[in-house]
Amino acid sequence: MRYCGYHTHTTFSDGKSSMEEMVLSAIQRRMPAIGFSDHSDSPYQDYCMRQSDYPAYLAELSRMQEQYGDRITIMRGIELDSHSDPAIVKDLDYFLCSVHELVFEDRYYGIDHAASLQLDCIHNELGGDKLAFAQCYFDELTAHVEKNKPTIVGHFDVITKFSLMDEQDPAYQRIALDALEKIVRVCPVLEINTGAISRKKRDIPYPADFILSALREMGGKVILGADTHAADTIDCAFPLAVEIAKKNGFDRLLTLWPDGFREEEI
Repeated sequence: MRYCGYHTHTTFSDGKSSMEEMVLSAIQRRMPAIGFSDHSDSPYQDYCMRQSDYPAYLAELSRMQEQYGDRITIMRGIELDSHSDPAIVKDLDYFLCSVHELVFEDRYYGIDHAASLQLDCIHNELGGDKLAFAQCYFDELTAHVEKNKPTIVGHFDVITKFSLMDEQDPAYQRIALDALEKIVRVCPVLEINTGAISRKKRDIPYPADFILSALREMGGKVILGADTHAADTIDCAFPLAVEIAKKNGFDRLLTLWPDGFREEEI
């Protein structure tokens, strides 16, 4: 199959490649569609777009569609953080809901940046309880999805990025699956996210097998997202992601187009 990817960062946020470099890389790999999803403005992170950057972002998306639209479908999206202004999504084709930090009064922790930041959060705020950390994260993600009703749920179990969580612990699995059940009622589409593979933090994508299997049983769907930050990782580990989807009972992946989702056999 020919792969499409819908989680793409550029130099408008924390990517290393320009939007045009990403488009050209996708064309070179014969991808039929690509979706851009730079980080929305956040009061807690300095790698995100500022609100003042949005007009230029939208203008560059339009320029890419004009210049390359006869060779590839370009979808206009954003990765909406739980502390961002959701009004930005009104001008876009789709958006992901993702959680990147946990906030306690005036203290915040970037939970997908470094193991040390996760540990700081666990020890400073939660008495060293990793399960409490998981509960806080999944509660934040659930509230974010329920409030903003995204097109796609981003890196569902990103807190496993640094292998601090025991993913085989039944207590952890109950927390994750309870969140999944609530989220699927609002947004049944989760990405299979390969971003941690390209950054050499993991050798398998998110979500975990037990989550994907439960998602299928709940009637949910999956879509590919490289969470790419550079032109050479735009389709990172997509064949592996497809094999993992198949292993967990999926026989179709979603792709996203101007007229909506389509199902592709795998």
